[in-house]
Amino acid sequence: MFLVSFLSNAQSNKIVFEYDAAGNQVKRSLCLKCPSATGKKDQTKEVEALAEEKGLPLSSEEVLSYYPNPVKETLYLKWQLQENNGVTSVQVFALSGQVLGTYPVGSGVNELNVPFQNYSAGIYAIMLYYSNGSQKAIKIIKQ
Repeated sequence: MFLVSFLSNAQSNKIVFEYDAAGNQVKRSLCLKCPSATGKKDQTKEVEALAEEKGLPLSSEEVLSYYPNPVKETLYLKWQLQENNGVTSVQVFALSGQVLGTYPVGSGVNELNVPFQNYSAGIYAIMLYYSNGSQKAIKIIKQ
């Protein structure tokens, strides 16, 4: 596994991501007072633990699962149903921006199987559209 760090703001806090060999995110942590060039000790906390401590709901990223990635034939999407904010449709995009498929999602449905067997190998974007107008994009690799 390897680590990729992203600065969450101009201070010394960082969100740290861990990925497996296939490029799937396996862990996300918030690093408080991360070491700078001076070598201060970092204080890493799990994002889930922070949400529990503060009583805050996790973001919509935490309620969506998809597998396998890379995909060969079918991509399986599953999400937790949220009050007044369900997934209304899912679209598959080529990196050129061309819409390759649109899949309407009924009310109360929390999963969708997206066929990929007719797509050539490459990188695709999946866009989930929510009833409150928000959107979530994920990157999928087709083998």
